[in-house]
Amino acid sequence: MIYIHQLNNFNPKTVETEAVYLIRELKQKTPYPLTVDSVSAYFTDLLLSQTDQAAMEQALELIDQLIPQIEQLLQEQSSLYEPVNLQRAIAILRELPSPLQQNITYFQSIIPWQQQYIQSLVPVLNGIPRATAIEDKKKWNAFLNIFFEKVLRTEQFAFNSQDILHEGPLAQIVGLSESMSRGFFFHVSLEEELKKVSYDIIKRRIPAENLRVVEDIREGIENIRRGIERGYHSNMRLVNWAVIMYSYVKWLSNPWEKNG
Repeated sequence: MIYIHQLNNFNPKTVETEAVYLIRELKQKTPYPLTVDSVSAYFTDLLLSQTDQAAMEQALELIDQLIPQIEQLLQEQSSLYEPVNLQRAIAILRELPSPLQQNITYFQSIIPWQQQYIQSLVPVLNGIPRATAIEDKKKWNAFLNIFFEKVLRTEQFAFNSQDILHEGPLAQIVGLSESMSRGFFFHVSLEEELKKVSYDIIKRRIPAENLRVVEDIREGIENIRRGIERGYHSNMRLVNWAVIMYSYVKWLSNPWEKNG
């Protein structure tokens, strides 16, 4: 995609612009009349997999495991740790289960449906240039609306990402993960702060056991990040799929262009 790089970039204007470039590619790679094989091959990289869902499920499980571990560090009231940062990490992790679970539920509805839809989609797309009767057009529109409402999660021509993994949760976990690699949990003295002492140096004064505990948490947060990134980028694939579907409809609604 040229203009759509985030979920919230999906809107009538950007989709229309993307379609101008996509239609050329569709004509080359899936010429009219369309076949199930050519369309399925074109959509292969866009479809969701059980691996996408499993990555999010693992992230959800890890959040439940990590929050009590961080809370334990907070309860220790050790001068080694920075309480505000521990609390911040807990707050971030507590915000993630809801969009993660909603995203998992979303994928659970898409995964078993997507291949079956493609099988029945091709005859519909092939019929669009020949649809002249009002009843035929209504039938095709109803079939296509099922796709857009299911994938976009709304009856509007926009992607409803408010309650699933969008740019906000992604930025939160990425920021936390990057902070963890810089010793986010450990207290930094004023002198170390002024001298901009690196975490590699600061680690030398921290007991090995404390380092190990925090490192285990850091690895867990990194795995949560991977699961959320996997979910977010899978959502982007669905957005791309919606753009392609719009492009097919735009192309095939103009019969004089189908062989152009």
